[in-house]
Amino acid sequence: MIYYRQQINGFAGLFDNYSVVVLQGENYNFLLRDAKIISNEIAGPAADKEMRINSYLNQEINGKKNEIISCLKTKSFFSGRQIIMLNDLSEKDYKIITDIDAEWQNHDALTIVTMQKLSQNSELKKLLTSSSRIALVNYTRQKMDREFLKRNLAEEGINLDGEEVLETLIDFANFTPEDILENEFEKLKLFKLYDNKPLSIDDVINIASVNYEIKELSLAVAVAERNMVELEKKISAFFSQGKSPLSILQFVSAYFYKLSLIKTYGPNSFEARREYPFLISSDLEKAKIHLKRWSSEQLTQAINSLTMSDLKLRKYPSLYQRSILTQYLLGILEI
Repeated sequence: MIYYRQQINGFAGLFDNYSVVVLQGENYNFLLRDAKIISNEIAGPAADKEMRINSYLNQEINGKKNEIISCLKTKSFFSGRQIIMLNDLSEKDYKIITDIDAEWQNHDALTIVTMQKLSQNSELKKLLTSSSRIALVNYTRQKMDREFLKRNLAEEGINLDGEEVLETLIDFANFTPEDILENEFEKLKLFKLYDNKPLSIDDVINIASVNYEIKELSLAVAVAERNMVELEKKISAFFSQGKSPLSILQFVSAYFYKLSLIKTYGPNSFEARREYPFLISSDLEKAKIHLKRWSSEQLTQAINSLTMSDLKLRKYPSLYQRSILTQYLLGILEI
């Protein structure tokens, strides 16, 4: 059975009848955190103190196979199931999972496996897909499901001020790193806890920790579109608001770096998703246009120029920084 992590609200009762649960994804901290949560749900928070959790590292598994199988049948003096933890399992060692499942009977220990790599055509993937007693929880980011998001917001008592708000939230979910995303949705729930008004786009933008990027995106867009008039206008506006040259430069640099990652690895790659900004739909369309206008070589040149500008800004006093920043940004328009 395959589950996607973002579609699971809680683990209570979910894995009671499984022999093995495999947590697979690239963010190892997430896997370890959820392994602990599942362990507490199945065995109780005191399981560690009661020595009902047997943990093995990847390099130990082959040499302790008999011990691991023996742990399946071990009965504790305390109530609650035993837990076997196989940490950072390699694909090539997948047979330990089949051995555990073959020996497992109802109410035996639950085995929780964490692993980062899982090939699509591997024997382990075939096993996880076909087995009714082994669960795979996949932490690979999937596009946010519209109905799932609406249902979860409704359960929290959060109403939306139109479909455009839902689209904005979906963009936010799809292009925000997972470790940030969880915190942002918690903030959103707290924000609306005592507020019965429908959630608006302004609410989403103001709550998101990356709202700085949303509000300041227009400056990077002006550079990416090689729009000299708009760029000079934006620079003047930001300086009149008291923005520092370094903060302006850092935002433009971040945007070009993200474009370069997307150009190199593709928009859905792990590398790009980790750095991709939260962009509402209209800005995503602009980003796609920028990717067509800038080659990989041009993006590299722009990033190098921005790096040189950063070094120079730090070297000179604030009196000269505006002219240095303007000179370098205008220079990028010529690339």
